[in-house]
Amino acid sequence: GADVDIMPGGGDVKELGEQSIETLRRSFVFKSAKKIVLLLHQMEKPTIAMINGVCVGAGFDLALACDIRTASDNAKFMCGFVKIGLFPGFGAAWLYPRTMGVGKALELLFTGDVLEAKEAKEIGMVNKLSTAEELENVTMTLARKLADGPPIAIRLMKSQVYKGLGSDLATALDEAAFCESITLASKDHLEGITAFREKRLPSFKGD
Repeated sequence: GADVDIMPGGGDVKELGEQSIETLRRSFVFKSAKKIVLLLHQMEKPTIAMINGVCVGAGFDLALACDIRTASDNAKFMCGFVKIGLFPGFGAAWLYPRTMGVGKALELLFTGDVLEAKEAKEIGMVNKLSTAEELENVTMTLARKLADGPPIAIRLMKSQVYKGLGSDLATALDEAAFCESITLASKDHLEGITAFREKRLPSFKGD
């Protein structure tokens, strides 16, 4: 994650507007955005976006491409593309409904209105909300908790949650059986059971 005061909306609007549609579609800006968003989304390890301040445009998209979001109570979120006659080209139309629901996603996309931190937490887009002073501590505490978890199980959980968004329940159940079988045969599972019996914290190694 990253502590960001202002997350920029994108490239030079005037310069981009003077190019052809095909040139724009193949531009470095969109290629780079695609690479970054997919990297965050497909990374095997959990990702956390830490937002302190204003999160706008492409920066908003990058925050939503992460698995979890923490924010300070003064954070503000805005799509904003509609205000200058633009479609959000960095994945907002895919990311927004999956993190806040279709209705709220369309409202923010259509209006470009600001989403305050409190409401972002209420609708589940932000996972943890704190003061600006406590934000880093809250985020790092969560990050350490995830880092101490079983790597294999967490990796499979992440991949299956996202894969499940585009699959049917029967397929998801088949995948779940396969994934749990992998973890049942892992040394991490044995360590978890042993630690539980010995009344201590487990030490997972990813084996």
